[in-house]
Amino acid sequence: MSDQAETQTRASILVVDDNHANLRLLADLLLTHGYAVHEAMSGPAALEIARTLQPDLILLDIAMPIMDGYQVCQALKADPRTCDIPIIFISALTETEDIVRGFEVGGVDYITRPFRFREVLARVASQITLVRQRREIEALRRQDRQTFESLSRMKDEFIRMATHDLRNPLNVILGYTTVLEHIAVAEEHRPLMDEARQAIRSNVEKMRRLVTDMLELAQMETGEHLRPVAVSLGDFLAEAVGSFHRLAEQREIALTYIPPAQDLVVLVDPDAMTRVMDNLLVNALNYTRPGGRVTVRARGWDGWALIVVADTGIGVPPEDLPHLFDAFYRVNRGHASDVDGSGLGLSIVKTIVERHGGHVRVHSKVGVGSVFRISLPRLSA
Repeated sequence: MSDQAETQTRASILVVDDNHANLRLLADLLLTHGYAVHEAMSGPAALEIARTLQPDLILLDIAMPIMDGYQVCQALKADPRTCDIPIIFISALTETEDIVRGFEVGGVDYITRPFRFREVLARVASQITLVRQRREIEALRRQDRQTFESLSRMKDEFIRMATHDLRNPLNVILGYTTVLEHIAVAEEHRPLMDEARQAIRSNVEKMRRLVTDMLELAQMETGEHLRPVAVSLGDFLAEAVGSFHRLAEQREIALTYIPPAQDLVVLVDPDAMTRVMDNLLVNALNYTRPGGRVTVRARGWDGWALIVVADTGIGVPPEDLPHLFDAFYRVNRGHASDVDGSGLGLSIVKTIVERHGGHVRVHSKVGVGSVFRISLPRLSA
């Protein structure tokens, strides 16, 4: 048996016509060519069969009593169980208006009486091929979606395992730097010992920050460990900004906080949102030169609480802005390119904010500075 015949054998067709002679003629033609055929002589019967058997294709007569073909087609398209079944209209009518109406109610093609058998078979085969292709595409989409979800779960599990497993050896390495401090060495080797110990400690700290960031990002992407409570945004930001005043003074940067004009209450996880502010403020201070300014302010707007972190830093090139919140993306910022970081800070900011139902946006201009705006749903006016 040919591939076409095998395909036809698997395809089922519902033929609907109130004229018994026409019904038998079409049914016999399709049966002869390997299709599975179901028959109905009225609109209500067609609806019942279509909902029960869900055929691959329906050949539907227009001129029928009780329910005409247009009404049957509309009922089929309104039902989720049958809305995707293609319908070819059958009629002796050849007026353009009738053909257009058939397409308007959801038909995909039409055939006219008296039947030309080769034309009927060609139109039927064409629609059956489209049905098969659509199903194959849907199957591939489901398979791709399942594969993606499986890979995503594997990625998250790997990150969790890797970060947990890396922490212990890092702590051991860090512990041995303390041991080195108590080992007696010749005085001429002391500078080398101190340099090596400091290099070990510095790089272990970098790796530990990276591990912590990776674990936190994986947890936030799955929504784990979020414990939202009602928080006064003004008080929260005052405390968050206050912890950076000392660092700002050391770097000769003016750090200013402008509280909201009225109290704003937001539903957030304080620890997670503190991480957001820490990342934004560290970022602003790292890329702002001495003598510059970093300003944090908040206000309410149309059911939202807005947080703005603005700096007069070196700014971000336009080509880098679309990727700024991507994980591990690092911007080459000239003299500040040696700033330590995992490349995950802003990705963590975006993930946390979105997990709270909010949004984060950035506007930046090279040599002028950057402005980060966070929008969070507010609980009170």
